[in-house]
Amino acid sequence: MPFQPDFIPSVGSSPSDKWRNVLGAGVIAAAVLGIGLHSLFGNVQTKLVRVTGETANAQAATTTDSLPAGGGDLAVSPAFPQPLLIPVLQGEMLSEGAFSADNILVKDAQSGSVLYHKNEYQPHAMASISKLMSALVFLETSPQWSATATVPTDDILDTHMYAGDTYTVQELWLAALVGSSNKAILALVDASAWSRTAFVERMNEKARELGMGDTFFVDPTGLSEENVSSASDILMLFREALAHDEIKNALRTAEHTVYSKERGKSHHMWNTNWLLLQWIPHTFEIHGGKTGYIAASGYNFVTQLSDKSGRTLDVVVLGADTHEARFTEARDVATWVFEHYQWPETQK
Repeated sequence: MPFQPDFIPSVGSSPSDKWRNVLGAGVIAAAVLGIGLHSLFGNVQTKLVRVTGETANAQAATTTDSLPAGGGDLAVSPAFPQPLLIPVLQGEMLSEGAFSADNILVKDAQSGSVLYHKNEYQPHAMASISKLMSALVFLETSPQWSATATVPTDDILDTHMYAGDTYTVQELWLAALVGSSNKAILALVDASAWSRTAFVERMNEKARELGMGDTFFVDPTGLSEENVSSASDILMLFREALAHDEIKNALRTAEHTVYSKERGKSHHMWNTNWLLLQWIPHTFEIHGGKTGYIAASGYNFVTQLSDKSGRTLDVVVLGADTHEARFTEARDVATWVFEHYQWPETQK
């Protein structure tokens, strides 16, 4: 009778054992030929390490250089994200009735955690905060900052620009974001070579891309009460705007002067953000902000600020009762948050 190892079943055994038959035969062949198991399967192991290294973790491939000659399991430590360090409330939450604004939202800028909220998902007219989206879309057109553009003849409210005056794109950009000029933003839209309709369509498309489900635009200026959003969406928009230096630097510019060659006159404008100008006293560092007002919206404001410890908040106030109240309520709610939340030491 021919030799038959007892770990290789005879004919008639279960089909599920066929792979063990093959493996057993390979072991016998290796033993007869004097080939080690590592030599028999080493190429397969190397192949697997290479594939997983290229597709999952480049570090895994380099680890094979330190494997012992006899082979062994490849140990790769998974890269887990660091846990978010979230501020913890000390005491009771402040009442929503403490402020006149219809909608308020305060977030920790680092972790994104909500630290104070009031009707943060309720739709509200945006007013000139809309210009942040207009600015984002305009940047997509690769603007030529030194090119000139003409102020349009639209019969709309504006205290800075006069129809027919010509300015550089850079001058109009600052007028739109520092002085919140409505005609300046329209001049930029017209200079983009897009129709106004197409421009607004892109504004809505970008809102969807950013996940702003409560937001809708019908014009680039914010003069229409149909430009609506929520406090939650506006903070998404604001954070995206601050990610672009062209917008961030403009929002941090305290004042801007333009000169009209057509009329031979200069015009000076202050930033509409009174916290930036310290016209509302406070102790924060202001990283930027945008105001908005029409009758339907009340007084709106969004800003980012830090205290002396370096803790940073994103704050939005919509529908405050007065011009000054949007700034004082933003300041006061930020002060309350800093005083009533405990930040993890490594996050300060």
